[in-house]
Amino acid sequence: MHRIQLGDASIASIIERDGPVRTADVMFPRATPEGIARALSKVPAFTFDAETKKLNITYQSFVVKMPNCTALIDTCVGDHPNYPDWLNYDKSPWLAGLTANGLGVEDIDYVFCTHMHIDHVGWNTRTIDGRHVPTFPNAKYIFSRKEYEHWKTHEAPSVGPSFEACVNPIVEAGQALLVEDNHVLSNELSIIPSAGHSAGHVCVSLRSRGRHALFTGDMMHHAIQCVEPDWSTMFCLDADQAARTRRGVFERYADTDTLFVPTHFPAPTAGRVRRDGDSWRFDFLEPA
Repeated sequence: MHRIQLGDASIASIIERDGPVRTADVMFPRATPEGIARALSKVPAFTFDAETKKLNITYQSFVVKMPNCTALIDTCVGDHPNYPDWLNYDKSPWLAGLTANGLGVEDIDYVFCTHMHIDHVGWNTRTIDGRHVPTFPNAKYIFSRKEYEHWKTHEAPSVGPSFEACVNPIVEAGQALLVEDNHVLSNELSIIPSAGHSAGHVCVSLRSRGRHALFTGDMMHHAIQCVEPDWSTMFCLDADQAARTRRGVFERYADTDTLFVPTHFPAPTAGRVRRDGDSWRFDFLEPA
């Protein structure tokens, strides 16, 4: 994703990994062959592999630089032992991406985690001398209290060891802010509840000089979910609620100037949701 200027804020992406991952029939249990063919015909060709029909999925974080602070939204998978085999890949591009944006770990003021699945909290911590320690020593980490309380008593493959490795150490270090729904951090940054994919999933809202961006985390994983908003992923905790949330967000922000910034969409990543008949479509920004 090219750098985006939104009022006084600049938005940049740090990519950990991207490429084809799963076919739509695997990713979306409710998908039908006819529905998949229709949906793929309505999304850009760069969002899936033409030969295998696997969906192109990006693992990335977003850096938001503002005059008064720097925020990081979602922290990918990170580099920790004991992760599942499918997450064993080179994570070093992520740290290089932080540096490429002119930042060191000490420069991050806030870290937002849209939820606590394994691919959104990884770089919250690093393993040093066998201990998980906060990666960003000066940051406050913004966690949904509802999400945190849920994973204190539940386990799932999509979370795996990440709660103990990447969430609890932040709480123990006193760097966590456990916040309620619709928490307002500042005039620019707030969270919007968007449960379904997980118990306390949130979107992050950024406003500056009349402009608005919405970082949607895993509220949607691929542009075909605009065409088929009732298709929730194999990873969703409550598929029906996830679909209701998606439809509600589309109804509220479609055909407005709100810029959607979805975590897993391939470059150029950001775009706007437009009404398209009885459904919607995702209009990606033109590459810079």
